[in-house]
This record gives sequence, structure tokens and C-alpha cells, in this order.
Amino acid sequence: MCITWRRKRVLYIWTLAILALGGATRGQDVDAKPVPILTGSTAYFTRFSSGTIQNAPVVSPLLLAPLGDKWLIEAKGNFSDTVSKTSQLDYTGTLLYGLNYAQVDYIANRFVTVSGGRFLTPFGIYGERLAPDWIKALQTAPLSRGTTSGSALGGMLRGGFSADTKNTVEINYAVYFSTCNTNHLLATDRTTGGRIGFFLPGPRVEIGASFQQLLQGDRSHAAGLHGEWQPNSFPLTLRSEFVRTSGLKGSAYWIESVYRLSQVPHLHKLELVGRGQQYYANAKLTQAAATLLGLPGTSTNQGDFGLNYYLRNDVRASASFGKQFAADGNNANIWMIGITYRFLVPLGSKGGAL
Repeated sequence: MCITWRRKRVLYIWTLAILALGGATRGQDVDAKPVPILTGSTAYFTRFSSGTIQNAPVVSPLLLAPLGDKWLIEAKGNFSDTVSKTSQLDYTGTLLYGLNYAQVDYIANRFVTVSGGRFLTPFGIYGERLAPDWIKALQTAPLSRGTTSGSALGGMLRGGFSADTKNTVEINYAVYFSTCNTNHLLATDRTTGGRIGFFLPGPRVEIGASFQQLLQGDRSHAAGLHGEWQPNSFPLTLRSEFVRTSGLKGSAYWIESVYRLSQVPHLHKLELVGRGQQYYANAKLTQAAATLLGLPGTSTNQGDFGLNYYLRNDVRASASFGKQFAADGNNANIWMIGITYRFLVPLGSKGGAL
């Protein structure tokens, strides 16, 4: 099992663990077999920015269906209905739905997993590991999200292995190819690329690099660096990404820290989050193109601070404040509050065959 997958999604971790356990215990007096799982989250967020109030209920279901010891089907969708209220008391509604990914994974051996279908592009760490509502520490996404193609439709190879016999350095990798698709649910660019990461289990540090080549349009490319550190002595996470592109999408970086007050009495359910980021816009990027790509129309600096409070292991209340400083002087404050519920439902009897 590769390091990337172990840290990509919490429920994905457990599914692969169940698969491994099933193979390891064959021949023993254990009849349990993996069953499909329906998981995901429901959430409600309220956002205040530039005189506009947005209320958005969100549902993000995720299906994990193991088939024997080697195959896994996973699919994640999303549905939201955003209602906006302006300072003139005008109301507008935006209904959004989509398919984040729907893929089939084949675990060829301990070093290689083959995936096909629609999947999250393996670039950096945010898209694959941190983007789901029940995982990300700040509900506002980094400004760098729009600088690369976040989804792919095609094939991928990924895996991991130890660089030495003492397991002091573990290497994870992913390479992929994507076709172009214009369907509104499956829209993807024709791209290719990959990511490589080096994880040091002792100090709990990972560093890595990513590359993406657009094979259509202006045939631009993107290169990125990422890193994450979780000290052994206290509950802190430091992580960062940097992305540089050769096309219209510009470049960006962000640095984020997350500290869980688990060592403080009466505050052990509270989490503090901070993020600083900068986006460098391409001089040829128009406002219309920026809106379509989900990017700021001009170079922007932004700082965010947030609080997360875990009412239960599966229920989290969040609040955050962000300040944008745009090069054109159109600065903005961003307030956001919300609550997220993460659900998990086994789709089958315990120990039964699929």
C-alpha cells in the first residue's frame, strides 16, 4: 500500500486495509469479506463577502465497492444549491451538481495500482488529499486550485516502495494520461503528467514535485512543489504547495498550519488554522477567462484564519475569516461559517460476500 493512498482519504485507507486483511487471513478461521461502503458528507455553509451573503447546503456522497482482493470501484458526486442575497436584497439561486470521480482500481501488486475512468489529477497534495469538506481545515480553497486541470478521464498508474532496507525513505508516485471531454459532467482537458513524493517516516516529513502538460490549446505546462510536516512531539501540521504555469493561468503558492489543542484541557476539540497565499496573474488573462477558470482576475495576496470545533468525531463546526488584497485595489473580506456531518453506511451484511 503506497504512502499517497494512506494519506489521501480516511475511508479509502480503511477500505484498502480491509482488502489487505482479507488476503492475509485467507486460510485462517476468518470468513469476513469486505462490503461496499457509502460515505461522504453533508454540510451547510454561509459566506459573507463584498456585501453578498451566500447560503449553500451541500451533499457529497462517496461510494467504495471492493470486488475481491484486487479490485475497487470508487465514485464521488456533489450537489449544492447556493442562494445569494445582495445588499439590494436581491436573491439568486445557483444549482450545482457534478461527478468528482468514478474510477476502477486494480491492485496489481504491492508496488503498482492501475486506475481507469474519471479520477482526480495527481498534482500536488490539495486536490487528492485535502479538498473534501470533511477533511479540509479551511472551507475556502487555495487560489492555486484553478491553475491546473483538477480532473482527468483516462488511465493512471500509482504506487509506492521503500528506497532502502531500513524504510527510512518511502517513495510514492503517480503518472497519468487524460483525454479531452466536453460533457458537462465529465469535462476534462487532454493532459498528461505525474507526481513523485519522498516520505520520511521518522521525522514525518514529505516533499514532492508534480508536472502537468496540456496537450491541446496553447499546450502550456505546469510544475509544482509540495511539502508537509507533522512533528512527533505536538499536534501540528505544516503544509505548502507552489505551482508555476507557462500559460494564461499564472502561478501561485500557499502555506498552511493546523494546530489541534488536544493537549489543552477543555479545548481538546478545538483546532486552529492559518493560511497565507499569493497568486500571480498572467498579464494576458482577461476577467472573463479568469471567472471561467475560477481564478482571481488580477494578482492577489490573501490571508485566512479559521477555527474548527469537533462536536463529535463526525460533526464539525467551522468559522473563518479571510482578507484579500488585489493588485487593482478591489480588496475584500471573506467570512464563512458552517457545519459538516460525515456519514458512513455499510451496504451489506457484516462478513457477507459481495
